[in-house]
Amino acid sequence: MNLVHSKDIYYIFRDVMRCLDPKVMNHGARTSYILYRMLQCMDKKYEMYELAEFAFLATLHDLGAYKTDYMKDQLGYETKEYMPHSIYGYLFLLYLTPFKDRAKIVLYHHTDFTQVPKTNYEFDEIIHCLNVAEKMDLFSNILGGKFDYMMFQKQAGTKYSPKALDLLYQAEKKYEVFSKLSSGEYKRELAELYEYLIFTDEEKRDFLVGLMYIVGFRSEYTMLDSVTCVQVAQSLGERLMISDDEKEILFYATLLHDAGMCAISKDISEAPRKLTDEEMQTLRTHVEVAESILKGRIDEGVLEVIMAHHERCDGSGYPKHLKSDQLNRLMRILQVADTITGLTNPRSYRDPKPANVVVSILKEEAEKGKLSKEVVRIAVNYYDEIMAGVKVKTDEMLAMYRKLQDNYETTYKQIKQ
Repeated sequence: MNLVHSKDIYYIFRDVMRCLDPKVMNHGARTSYILYRMLQCMDKKYEMYELAEFAFLATLHDLGAYKTDYMKDQLGYETKEYMPHSIYGYLFLLYLTPFKDRAKIVLYHHTDFTQVPKTNYEFDEIIHCLNVAEKMDLFSNILGGKFDYMMFQKQAGTKYSPKALDLLYQAEKKYEVFSKLSSGEYKRELAELYEYLIFTDEEKRDFLVGLMYIVGFRSEYTMLDSVTCVQVAQSLGERLMISDDEKEILFYATLLHDAGMCAISKDISEAPRKLTDEEMQTLRTHVEVAESILKGRIDEGVLEVIMAHHERCDGSGYPKHLKSDQLNRLMRILQVADTITGLTNPRSYRDPKPANVVVSILKEEAEKGKLSKEVVRIAVNYYDEIMAGVKVKTDEMLAMYRKLQDNYETTYKQIKQ
């Protein structure tokens, strides 16, 4: 099933990350445009789909900043403490996306031309081009009208690659890069470029699972919830004998159902107290935010399931107050899976609920007509087995975080030597 097009993987990434911090994403988009036009001026001619992939990668070049303590200080992590976010970005791409072979581009994107290790890495030249492209965007924004794209020529051969700088000058002359960045025209040209993205179904899944980990950089609660909910929903779906196509729809819906939480302040989403009515209303907008990110970019059936994960069979849910006859089986499964997730995982204001309490609440909600009795029956009857599966998956998630941290320390020491 083609539930999401390749180009829309980019847009989903872009908009979720933009919710987390628009500065990082906007800088990434502008940098990707500069790099795209520079690569078009190279002697080696890349296919359009390859250029689109390099541009996508460039958009993500600062994603490691979400894992560091410098998130609010862009100039700081770009010019002073650039190693942490470069390493985290590299490790993320290496372990959690299909861009494994290109991850090293991000690792060295802040490294001076003469300091990049001399290897036979096939993308060495692109490392140097990305270094120039991102510095050009950074300083053009800092200096405004005083910016001169020839200002780095005096550092050619030391800080910057002479060839990369020459490619920049060619790109500016041929494509009027900085004029289009100023006017916003670059956005249309990038949109045309991303039409050429080609990913397999497996690669699409890998990208979206990776996106879940990025959101986890900001909030481990959200990451833990995503892993738990995916596993619970899959377990329920199997026991309810849904079709293979339904399993695919349910997987994507569960994976992305809380994508809108990226727009909710941690002061609200992780408040160590009961929320006020106003704060609760703000929290509930995450459903509409998810719709704004995903509408037209993912299969409508997937989006409908996502939009209904807080609805209830008696019409007491939100945002549309749908009733039982308006809810399909996948919606009902996700509602139960999301409820279990919310009860069994820790919150900033309480510990996880024990199994007997969770089961009691599920039965009560089903009796009140809020949750599907059929789905709750399966959840209750197989609760221990389902949660055993959850433990396996959450242990895998925690192992991946430990792997990222351990490899961060190792990589940092290697680069420092």
